[in-house]
Amino acid sequence: MSQTQRVSSEHRYSPEDVKAILNRAVELSTREEGFSRVQLFDMARELGLSEEVVLRAEEEWLARANEEEERQQFIAKQRQEFREHVVAFVIVNAAIVAINLLVTPSFFWAIFPIIGWGIGLAFHAVEALPVSGPKFEARFERWRRKQRLKRQLKNSATSLVDRAVNGVLQALEEPGGTPSGPDNQHRHRMARRSKRRNRHHRRGRCGGC
Repeated sequence: MSQTQRVSSEHRYSPEDVKAILNRAVELSTREEGFSRVQLFDMARELGLSEEVVLRAEEEWLARANEEEERQQFIAKQRQEFREHVVAFVIVNAAIVAINLLVTPSFFWAIFPIIGWGIGLAFHAVEALPVSGPKFEARFERWRRKQRLKRQLKNSATSLVDRAVNGVLQALEEPGGTPSGPDNQHRHRMARRSKRRNRHHRRGRCGGC
């Protein structure tokens, strides 16, 4: 007999049990598909929540989710840079030790660059490994500002390129249109001057008739 069949219909559940069971049921039923935005607002209306409140809550949730995603990206970036630093430390200093043992085995001078670089590596570890605290938050905020600035510059450059391309396409679509530019403007001026010279030449040959 299964566990469900052994539970009597008269079995009583505590409020905590009901909450846990229903939460688990919702998790199981929505594991693959989840809830749509329409369903979210339908459930909010059933709970008596206004659309404005839900929109504000959704905006705050999206902001927190975006911040958490950026935080994880920043942590991954810091750790990747630290791993690359460790790999470089090991490879380069192993080469230095090999050279030291081959050239001057009587004096282990390789210890000096190892110690100096090791101190820098230790400082890097103190900066890269923590994922909380005032210093971490300050570095994270500086990184977020740089990322936002890069996105703004990228969007501005894309907008300028789009406007330039649209201008060229519009000029080409016009009857007899050609893209405006210094070379084309120069050719237009030379054509107008040539026409004026031809008119003056014809008038001079016919004596102004």
